[in-house]
Amino acid sequence: MGSVGNWVGRRCLVTGGMGFIGSNLALTLEQAGAEVVVVDALIPEHGGDRRNLSNAHDIRIVDSLISNESVVGPLIKKSDWIFNVAGQVSHHESMTDPLRDLELNAREHLAFLEMVRRENADAVIVQTSTRQVYGRPLRTPVAEDHPTTPRDINGVSKLAGEFFHRIYGSVHGLRTASLRLTNVYGPRQCLNKTTLGFLPVFISRALRGETIRVFGDGNQRRDCLHVDDVTAVLMESAEAIATDRIEKGSFFNVGTSESITVGNIAEVIVKTTGGASRVAYEPWPKELEMIDIGDFATDFSQLSEALGWFPRVAFSEGIAATIEFYREHSWYLS
Repeated sequence: MGSVGNWVGRRCLVTGGMGFIGSNLALTLEQAGAEVVVVDALIPEHGGDRRNLSNAHDIRIVDSLISNESVVGPLIKKSDWIFNVAGQVSHHESMTDPLRDLELNAREHLAFLEMVRRENADAVIVQTSTRQVYGRPLRTPVAEDHPTTPRDINGVSKLAGEFFHRIYGSVHGLRTASLRLTNVYGPRQCLNKTTLGFLPVFISRALRGETIRVFGDGNQRRDCLHVDDVTAVLMESAEAIATDRIEKGSFFNVGTSESITVGNIAEVIVKTTGGASRVAYEPWPKELEMIDIGDFATDFSQLSEALGWFPRVAFSEGIAATIEFYREHSWYLS
Protein backbone atom coordinates (compact mmCIF):
# COMPACT_ATOMS: atom_id res chain seq x y z
CA MET A 1 0.00 0.00 0.00
CA GLY A 2 1.14 3.53 -0.76
CA SER A 3 1.66 6.36 1.69
CA VAL A 4 -1.47 7.78 3.33
CA GLY A 5 -2.35 10.87 5.32
CA ASN A 6 -3.52 11.16 8.89
CA TRP A 7 -7.04 9.84 9.23
CA VAL A 8 -6.80 9.08 12.94
CA GLY A 9 -10.22 8.71 14.55
CA ARG A 10 -12.21 9.41 11.40
CA ARG A 11 -15.33 7.26 11.16
CA CYS A 12 -15.40 5.61 7.74
CA LEU A 13 -17.90 3.31 6.05
CA VAL A 14 -16.80 1.27 3.01
CA THR A 15 -19.50 -0.49 1.00
CA GLY A 16 -18.33 -3.53 -0.94
CA GLY A 17 -15.52 -3.62 1.59
CA MET A 18 -14.65 -7.31 1.21
CA GLY A 19 -14.19 -7.02 -2.54
CA PHE A 20 -11.10 -6.03 -4.50
CA ILE A 21 -11.03 -2.23 -4.33
CA GLY A 22 -13.07 -2.03 -1.13
CA SER A 23 -10.76 -4.27 0.90
CA ASN A 24 -7.62 -2.42 -0.25
CA LEU A 25 -9.28 0.87 0.67
CA ALA A 26 -10.46 -0.40 4.07
CA LEU A 27 -6.95 -1.62 4.96
CA THR A 28 -5.40 1.67 3.82
CA LEU A 29 -7.87 3.66 5.91
CA GLU A 30 -7.13 1.48 8.95
CA GLN A 31 -3.40 1.97 8.39
CA ALA A 32 -4.03 5.72 8.39
CA GLY A 33 -5.74 5.50 11.78
CA ALA A 34 -9.40 5.58 10.77
CA GLU A 35 -12.23 3.71 12.47
CA VAL A 36 -13.47 1.49 9.63
CA VAL A 37 -16.71 -0.41 9.09
CA VAL A 38 -17.26 -2.40 5.90
CA VAL A 39 -20.59 -3.54 4.51
CA ASP A 40 -20.65 -6.34 1.96
CA ALA A 41 -23.35 -8.84 1.00
CA LEU A 42 -20.69 -11.30 -0.24
CA ILE A 43 -22.71 -12.12 -3.36
CA PRO A 44 -20.90 -15.21 -4.71
CA GLU A 45 -20.55 -13.92 -8.27
CA HIS A 46 -18.82 -10.72 -7.17
CA GLY A 47 -15.57 -12.10 -5.80
CA GLY A 48 -15.68 -10.59 -2.32
CA ASP A 49 -14.01 -12.68 0.40
CA ARG A 50 -13.57 -12.25 4.14
CA ARG A 51 -9.96 -13.36 3.74
CA ASN A 52 -9.25 -10.11 1.88
CA LEU A 53 -9.35 -8.47 5.32
CA SER A 54 -7.33 -11.13 7.14
CA ASN A 55 -4.60 -8.55 7.85
CA ALA A 56 -7.05 -6.14 9.48
CA HIS A 57 -6.65 -5.38 13.17
CA ASP A 58 -9.89 -3.63 14.09
CA ILE A 59 -12.14 -3.36 11.01
CA ARG A 60 -15.79 -4.14 11.75
CA ILE A 61 -17.39 -6.36 9.10
CA VAL A 62 -21.14 -6.27 8.41
CA ASP A 63 -22.75 -8.75 6.02
CA SER A 64 -25.60 -6.93 4.29
CA LEU A 65 -26.90 -5.37 1.11
CA ILE A 66 -26.44 -1.61 1.19
CA SER A 67 -30.21 -1.06 0.92
CA ASN A 68 -30.97 -2.83 4.22
CA GLU A 69 -32.20 0.10 6.28
CA SER A 70 -32.34 -1.64 9.65
CA VAL A 71 -28.69 -2.72 9.33
CA VAL A 72 -27.06 0.00 7.25
CA GLY A 73 -29.05 3.02 8.48
CA PRO A 74 -27.40 3.04 11.94
CA LEU A 75 -23.96 2.63 10.33
CA ILE A 76 -24.54 5.65 8.09
CA LYS A 77 -25.60 7.68 11.13
CA LYS A 78 -22.22 6.98 12.77
CA SER A 79 -20.04 7.51 9.66
CA ASP A 80 -18.70 10.87 8.51
CA TRP A 81 -16.81 9.48 5.51
CA ILE A 82 -18.55 7.06 3.13
CA PHE A 83 -16.83 5.26 0.27
CA ASN A 84 -19.51 3.65 -1.89
CA VAL A 85 -17.62 0.90 -3.76
CA ALA A 86 -20.35 -1.79 -3.83
CA GLY A 87 -21.66 -3.01 -7.17
CA GLN A 88 -21.84 -5.64 -9.89
CA VAL A 89 -18.86 -5.22 -12.26
CA SER A 90 -19.20 -8.00 -14.85
CA HIS A 91 -20.13 -6.68 -18.28
CA HIS A 92 -20.90 -10.18 -19.57
CA GLU A 93 -23.12 -11.09 -16.60
CA SER A 94 -25.00 -7.81 -16.99
CA MET A 95 -26.07 -9.01 -20.44
CA THR A 96 -27.13 -12.47 -19.25
CA ASP A 97 -28.99 -11.19 -16.15
CA PRO A 98 -29.79 -7.52 -16.83
CA LEU A 99 -32.44 -7.09 -14.14
CA ARG A 100 -30.05 -8.23 -11.43
CA ASP A 101 -27.44 -5.78 -12.70
CA LEU A 102 -29.97 -2.95 -12.62
CA GLU A 103 -31.01 -3.88 -9.08
CA LEU A 104 -27.46 -3.98 -7.71
CA ASN A 105 -25.98 -0.99 -9.54
CA ALA A 106 -28.94 1.39 -9.57
CA ARG A 107 -31.80 0.67 -7.17
CA GLU A 108 -29.51 -0.40 -4.30
CA HIS A 109 -27.59 2.86 -4.60
CA LEU A 110 -30.71 5.00 -4.78
CA ALA A 111 -32.00 3.39 -1.59
CA PHE A 112 -28.59 3.91 0.03
CA LEU A 113 -28.50 7.61 -0.89
CA GLU A 114 -31.98 8.09 0.52
CA MET A 115 -30.73 6.67 3.82
CA VAL A 116 -27.77 9.05 3.79
CA ARG A 117 -30.07 12.00 3.08
CA ARG A 118 -32.29 11.08 6.03
CA GLU A 119 -29.71 9.83 8.51
CA ASN A 120 -26.53 11.85 7.92
CA ALA A 121 -26.74 14.54 5.24
CA ASP A 122 -23.37 16.00 6.28
CA ALA A 123 -21.42 12.86 5.41
CA VAL A 124 -18.88 12.90 2.58
CA ILE A 125 -19.62 10.28 -0.10
CA VAL A 126 -17.21 9.12 -2.82
CA GLN A 127 -18.63 6.63 -5.32
CA THR A 128 -16.71 4.41 -7.73
CA SER A 129 -18.12 4.60 -11.23
CA THR A 130 -16.54 3.24 -14.42
CA ARG A 131 -15.15 4.32 -17.78
CA GLN A 132 -17.61 1.79 -19.22
CA VAL A 133 -20.27 4.54 -19.16
CA TYR A 134 -18.67 6.03 -22.30
CA GLY A 135 -19.06 2.92 -24.44
CA ARG A 136 -17.03 2.80 -27.67
CA PRO A 137 -14.98 6.02 -27.80
CA LEU A 138 -15.50 8.46 -30.65
CA ARG A 139 -12.07 9.90 -29.87
CA THR A 140 -9.23 9.26 -27.44
CA PRO A 141 -8.15 10.18 -24.89
CA VAL A 142 -11.67 10.32 -23.45
CA ALA A 143 -12.52 13.38 -21.35
CA GLU A 144 -15.61 13.95 -19.19
CA ASP A 145 -17.43 15.81 -21.98
CA HIS A 146 -17.39 12.71 -24.21
CA PRO A 147 -20.90 11.32 -24.90
CA THR A 148 -22.03 8.51 -22.61
CA THR A 149 -23.32 5.71 -24.85
CA PRO A 150 -22.69 2.42 -22.97
CA ARG A 151 -22.32 -0.82 -24.93
CA ASP A 152 -23.76 -3.07 -22.24
CA ILE A 153 -26.31 -3.13 -19.43
CA ASN A 154 -23.58 -2.74 -16.81
CA GLY A 155 -22.55 0.59 -18.30
CA VAL A 156 -26.16 1.81 -18.30
CA SER A 157 -26.79 0.70 -14.71
CA LYS A 158 -23.51 2.16 -13.45
CA LEU A 159 -24.28 5.45 -15.21
CA ALA A 160 -27.69 5.52 -13.51
CA GLY A 161 -26.05 4.91 -10.13
CA GLU A 162 -23.57 7.69 -10.84
CA PHE A 163 -26.35 10.10 -11.84
CA PHE A 164 -28.14 9.38 -8.57
CA HIS A 165 -25.01 10.48 -6.69
CA ARG A 166 -24.71 13.57 -8.85
CA ILE A 167 -28.37 14.53 -8.34
CA TYR A 168 -28.18 13.98 -4.58
CA GLY A 169 -25.19 16.32 -4.61
CA SER A 170 -26.49 19.07 -6.88
CA VAL A 171 -30.15 18.99 -5.79
CA HIS A 172 -30.19 17.62 -2.22
CA GLY A 173 -26.84 19.13 -1.24
CA LEU A 174 -25.10 15.91 -0.23
CA ARG A 175 -21.31 16.07 -0.45
CA THR A 176 -20.89 13.52 -3.23
CA ALA A 177 -18.33 12.82 -5.93
CA SER A 178 -18.09 10.00 -8.48
CA LEU A 179 -14.89 8.62 -9.98
CA ARG A 180 -14.98 6.91 -13.38
CA LEU A 181 -12.24 4.31 -13.01
CA THR A 182 -10.37 2.70 -15.86
CA ASN A 183 -9.17 -0.96 -15.69
CA VAL A 184 -7.94 -1.55 -12.13
CA TYR A 185 -5.56 -4.34 -11.06
CA GLY A 186 -3.51 -5.32 -8.02
CA PRO A 187 -3.65 -7.40 -4.82
CA ARG A 188 -6.88 -8.93 -3.49
CA GLN A 189 -8.56 -9.21 -6.87
CA CYS A 190 -10.58 -12.39 -7.38
CA LEU A 191 -8.63 -14.77 -9.63
CA ASN A 192 -10.99 -17.73 -9.87
CA LYS A 193 -13.83 -16.14 -11.85
CA THR A 194 -13.64 -15.40 -15.56
CA THR A 195 -16.20 -12.59 -15.77
CA LEU A 196 -14.65 -9.88 -13.56
CA GLY A 197 -12.31 -8.34 -16.13
CA PHE A 198 -9.50 -9.44 -18.41
CA LEU A 199 -6.62 -8.45 -16.10
CA PRO A 200 -7.34 -10.95 -13.28
CA VAL A 201 -7.99 -13.64 -15.91
CA PHE A 202 -4.61 -12.97 -17.53
CA ILE A 203 -2.83 -12.98 -14.17
CA SER A 204 -4.56 -16.14 -13.01
CA ARG A 205 -3.78 -18.08 -16.18
CA ALA A 206 -0.14 -16.94 -16.18
CA LEU A 207 0.36 -17.97 -12.56
CA ARG A 208 -1.08 -21.40 -13.38
CA GLY A 209 1.15 -21.74 -16.44
CA GLU A 210 -1.89 -21.81 -18.70
CA THR A 211 -2.34 -20.15 -22.08
CA ILE A 212 -3.58 -16.56 -22.01
CA ARG A 213 -6.30 -16.20 -24.63
CA VAL A 214 -6.37 -12.79 -26.29
CA PHE A 215 -9.41 -12.15 -28.49
CA GLY A 216 -8.89 -10.48 -31.83
CA ASP A 217 -5.49 -9.15 -32.86
CA GLY A 218 -4.66 -7.84 -29.37
CA ASN A 219 -4.05 -4.31 -30.65
CA GLN A 220 -6.89 -2.68 -28.73
CA ARG A 221 -5.35 -0.27 -26.24
CA ARG A 222 -6.04 0.10 -22.51
CA ASP A 223 -4.70 2.11 -19.58
CA CYS A 224 -4.37 0.05 -16.41
CA LEU A 225 -4.52 1.57 -12.94
CA HIS A 226 -2.97 0.01 -9.86
CA VAL A 227 -5.28 -0.27 -6.88
CA ASP A 228 -2.88 1.74 -4.67
CA ASP A 229 -3.46 4.71 -6.96
CA VAL A 230 -7.21 4.14 -6.67
CA THR A 231 -7.22 4.11 -2.86
CA ALA A 232 -5.14 7.29 -2.86
CA VAL A 233 -7.49 9.16 -5.19
CA LEU A 234 -10.57 7.99 -3.27
CA MET A 235 -9.18 9.43 -0.06
CA GLU A 236 -7.92 12.62 -1.72
CA SER A 237 -11.34 13.14 -3.33
CA ALA A 238 -13.05 12.78 0.03
CA GLU A 239 -10.74 15.43 1.48
CA ALA A 240 -11.47 17.71 -1.47
CA ILE A 241 -15.24 17.49 -0.99
CA ALA A 242 -14.93 18.09 2.74
CA THR A 243 -12.89 21.27 2.14
CA ASP A 244 -15.06 22.53 -0.77
CA ARG A 245 -12.24 22.21 -3.31
CA ILE A 246 -14.61 20.37 -5.65
CA GLU A 247 -18.33 20.91 -6.10
CA LYS A 248 -21.01 18.65 -4.70
CA GLY A 249 -22.08 16.16 -7.33
CA SER A 250 -18.77 16.30 -9.21
CA PHE A 251 -17.55 13.44 -11.42
CA PHE A 252 -14.06 12.76 -12.71
CA ASN A 253 -12.17 10.33 -14.90
CA VAL A 254 -9.42 8.35 -13.19
CA GLY A 255 -6.79 6.63 -15.34
CA THR A 256 -3.19 6.72 -16.45
CA SER A 257 -1.33 8.14 -19.43
CA GLU A 258 0.40 4.78 -19.99
CA SER A 259 -1.46 3.29 -22.96
CA ILE A 260 -0.70 -0.40 -23.66
CA THR A 261 -2.17 -2.91 -26.11
CA VAL A 262 -3.99 -5.90 -24.66
CA GLY A 263 -1.47 -8.15 -26.41
CA ASN A 264 1.45 -6.34 -24.76
CA ILE A 265 -0.30 -6.52 -21.39
CA ALA A 266 -0.51 -10.29 -21.77
CA GLU A 267 3.16 -10.53 -22.80
CA VAL A 268 4.31 -8.44 -19.81
CA ILE A 269 2.32 -10.67 -17.44
CA VAL A 270 3.80 -13.83 -18.98
CA LYS A 271 7.34 -12.44 -18.75
CA THR A 272 6.82 -11.33 -15.14
CA THR A 273 5.58 -14.76 -14.06
CA GLY A 274 8.62 -16.46 -15.60
CA GLY A 275 7.37 -17.40 -19.03
CA ALA A 276 5.76 -20.80 -18.30
CA SER A 277 2.55 -19.49 -19.83
CA ARG A 278 2.10 -18.33 -23.41
CA VAL A 279 -0.19 -15.96 -25.34
CA ALA A 280 -2.59 -17.23 -28.00
CA TYR A 281 -4.73 -15.00 -30.24
CA GLU A 282 -8.23 -16.25 -30.95
CA PRO A 283 -11.34 -14.98 -32.74
CA TRP A 284 -13.78 -13.02 -30.63
CA PRO A 285 -16.67 -14.96 -29.10
CA LYS A 286 -19.75 -13.33 -30.59
CA GLU A 287 -21.32 -12.40 -27.23
CA LEU A 288 -18.15 -10.56 -26.16
CA GLU A 289 -17.39 -8.93 -29.51
CA MET A 290 -20.81 -7.26 -29.44
CA ILE A 291 -19.92 -5.33 -26.27
CA ASP A 292 -16.23 -4.66 -26.92
CA ILE A 293 -15.33 -0.95 -26.88
CA GLY A 294 -12.18 -0.97 -29.02
CA ASP A 295 -9.37 1.37 -27.92
CA PHE A 296 -9.65 3.37 -24.71
CA ALA A 297 -7.36 5.99 -23.19
CA THR A 298 -8.32 8.21 -20.25
CA ASP A 299 -8.04 11.97 -20.08
CA PHE A 300 -7.80 12.59 -16.32
CA SER A 301 -6.60 16.20 -16.55
CA GLN A 302 -9.69 17.60 -14.80
CA LEU A 303 -8.95 15.47 -11.75
CA SER A 304 -5.27 16.40 -11.80
CA GLU A 305 -6.13 20.09 -11.95
CA ALA A 306 -8.70 19.81 -9.15
CA LEU A 307 -6.67 17.63 -6.75
CA GLY A 308 -3.08 17.69 -7.97
CA TRP A 309 -3.40 13.90 -8.28
CA PHE A 310 -1.34 11.77 -10.66
CA PRO A 311 -0.95 7.98 -10.80
CA ARG A 312 2.35 6.83 -9.29
CA VAL A 313 2.57 3.12 -10.12
CA ALA A 314 3.92 2.19 -13.56
CA PHE A 315 2.36 -0.90 -15.12
CA SER A 316 5.55 -3.01 -15.10
CA GLU A 317 6.18 -2.15 -11.46
CA GLY A 318 2.59 -2.75 -10.44
CA ILE A 319 2.35 -6.09 -12.21
CA ALA A 320 5.58 -7.30 -10.59
CA ALA A 321 4.28 -6.40 -7.11
CA THR A 322 0.89 -7.96 -7.90
CA ILE A 323 2.40 -11.26 -9.06
CA GLU A 324 4.57 -11.37 -5.92
CA PHE A 325 1.49 -10.81 -3.74
CA TYR A 326 -0.41 -13.71 -5.31
CA ARG A 327 2.57 -16.03 -5.03
CA GLU A 328 2.70 -15.24 -1.31
CA HIS A 329 -1.10 -15.75 -0.97
CA SER A 330 -1.72 -18.86 -3.02
CA TRP A 331 -5.30 -19.31 -1.80
CA TYR A 332 -6.42 -16.75 -4.42
CA LEU A 333 -5.76 -19.39 -7.07
CA SER A 334 -7.71 -22.15 -5.31
